[in-house]
Amino acid sequence: MIPDGTLYGNPELGAGEVATIEDVTLTTEQAGADIGYGQGVQIKDGLLVPATSGNIYGIALRRTHVNADHLYPEDMAKEHWSAGEWFGCVREGTVAVPISEDVNSRENAAVDANGNFKPAGASDTVVGVFLSSGNKGGTARLQTRIQLSNTSVTGEGRKNDVPTTPAVNAGPADTPSTQPETKPADNKSQGGK
Repeated sequence: MIPDGTLYGNPELGAGEVATIEDVTLTTEQAGADIGYGQGVQIKDGLLVPATSGNIYGIALRRTHVNADHLYPEDMAKEHWSAGEWFGCVREGTVAVPISEDVNSRENAAVDANGNFKPAGASDTVVGVFLSSGNKGGTARLQTRIQLSNTSVTGEGRKNDVPTTPAVNAGPADTPSTQPETKPADNKSQGGK
């Protein structure tokens, strides 16, 4: 008897799971709102929030549980990153993402108004390419690359607003000189007098 590979499990990856063994570029970021696993995110006031349109900053990874004894199906369906939590954000790589419409492999992807993904229409900003097909409400593998657009990186960055600490210098950091450092010659160490 040949075993059925789909008999005991769903072949779909869970949202927010890295989907290939290719290199992944990610950063650790702080959530500014509740963010679902695998959702596209944008920067707002220095924090990440679900993307609503246009370019994305990245894709939220899922939480990794060391001990999952307390997780039941009804709990897993409600899992997300809460505002203030730090999480991994994929900037470049392939991730399983939640999809709001049926998608086909090799179809361009766009983010919808809820931070989930859909096929890119004529007026949508392309944020990646689906590498697998999927049905509405499921997941599909999405490959994305770092997007360097001003619509994905907005806001002024995180400001220090704690009154007991000195104010953050809003100016640029000191720029090191591009000229090589010169020291007076030490003729004695080189056989001179």
